[in-house]
Amino acid sequence: MAQLGEMLRAAREEYGLTLEEVEAAIHIRRHLLEALEENDLKAFPSPIIARGLIRNYARYLNLDPIEALKLYDGNGTVPVKGQRLTPDGIQFMNLSMTPRSFINWEFIFGIVLGFVIIGGGAYLYLFYGSLLQIGAIPATPTKTPRVTGVTEDAALLLPTVTPPPTNTSTPIPPTDTPTPVIYTGVSVELVIKQPSWIQILADDVKVFEGILQASENRSWSGQQRVAIRAGNGGGVEVIVNGVNRGLMGAEGQVVDQIWEKVDNPAALPPQSAPTQPLFSEPTPSATPSQ
Repeated sequence: MAQLGEMLRAAREEYGLTLEEVEAAIHIRRHLLEALEENDLKAFPSPIIARGLIRNYARYLNLDPIEALKLYDGNGTVPVKGQRLTPDGIQFMNLSMTPRSFINWEFIFGIVLGFVIIGGGAYLYLFYGSLLQIGAIPATPTKTPRVTGVTEDAALLLPTVTPPPTNTSTPIPPTDTPTPVIYTGVSVELVIKQPSWIQILADDVKVFEGILQASENRSWSGQQRVAIRAGNGGGVEVIVNGVNRGLMGAEGQVVDQIWEKVDNPAALPPQSAPTQPLFSEPTPSATPSQ
């Protein structure tokens, strides 16, 4: 050990290096370098650390690390735990850097084995259970007692089945034809195709006045007559007593129509203009009464 410290100091002084320069170069604290040159073993917490420092210090001074370790403890070729010592110094053991496979074959094999064991147990349970059920059936079936006086041959004869009587279908009565609607007066229905102002007089009494929108159909009835005034004759369709009379007039035209009940149409006198206005408001243009 005394020769080790002297060899390290002599090599350092031969290169003209100070302890501070060696500390900055190999990053070993100055007091540890002094302990190596003075052969002070108490300064190191373990022999492993001392061997590592000796190896690094000797390599820096171009000395043989193995010879320096032999001077330290006589075992220059004994590797440090977890490392492999070579003539060129210490080389860390290579570790495999291959990524671990995500498939754990042992785990998969365990799962498959578990399924095999569970399936085998279920099969044995079902198999032996069926055997137990078969063994529970009596070997000799019991005979069903027969009525006294009935022989075995008679017991084999099946009774004659009497067919049920055939039901005759009852004819469906014919559907009654709907009774036709009998109009006792005048019934008028307006089918609104386009918005129009409407005024209605039933038996000379005003029963409606207002604007009707498209698809807003309305109907009125009178004992003798129903008078209609429409502000848009092309947008109003008239149905009188169930008969479609078509549109009242042209689009945007103001049209008046009067529908009256006549007992004897042949006895009607020629049509003449009314002496008084039928509606409360005058019309720009009107069609003759129909």
